[in-house]
Amino acid sequence: MSAFTVTAVGSVSSGRPAELAHNRPSFFADPVAWLVTAAVDRALRASADDLTAAPDRVGVITLSGTCSALTMTALADSARRGRISPLRFAGAHPGVLAGLTCIRRKFRGPTLALAMDPVHGLDPAAAVTAAWLGGGQASHVLLAVHLTRDGIHTARCAVVRPAPRPADGRAELDQLLVPDLGEGSRAE
Repeated sequence: MSAFTVTAVGSVSSGRPAELAHNRPSFFADPVAWLVTAAVDRALRASADDLTAAPDRVGVITLSGTCSALTMTALADSARRGRISPLRFAGAHPGVLAGLTCIRRKFRGPTLALAMDPVHGLDPAAAVTAAWLGGGQASHVLLAVHLTRDGIHTARCAVVRPAPRPADGRAELDQLLVPDLGEGSRAE
């Protein structure tokens, strides 16, 4: 496995992710996707590397146990009343958690949305990150997780790049993206 390192991190928390949404009549994405995008934006601002200079070489991986459940629940309620918005239907796809960042930042590298608990998903996400970086498919990977604890939604994003020397990037991801999930907490 190729060595990688975390170079920057961004985090955003909210009890009401819809307050961070920038939806409009012609564009809709699930509120958690907007939360993830806000965490990505913070990580990009904290990064010393300009990832926008080579958008074809930036990979995006997201992990969430619930992904776009907020919008899916609203769609189910709408369906019972006999109408589903095609715009909201598209914005409810779990891939929107990775896709919204790509749309807003014009990143065109590889993407992956893992609809699974981040605690269990970091191993496969780290393996994919290492493969993309080591195989040359990406120069950087934005690895973002969405968690919920006590009704508070948190999105964290790490900017990852190849390590100049052997490094344990996987351990960094554990500490930075899914810290102190003790008793009574739930990753989503």
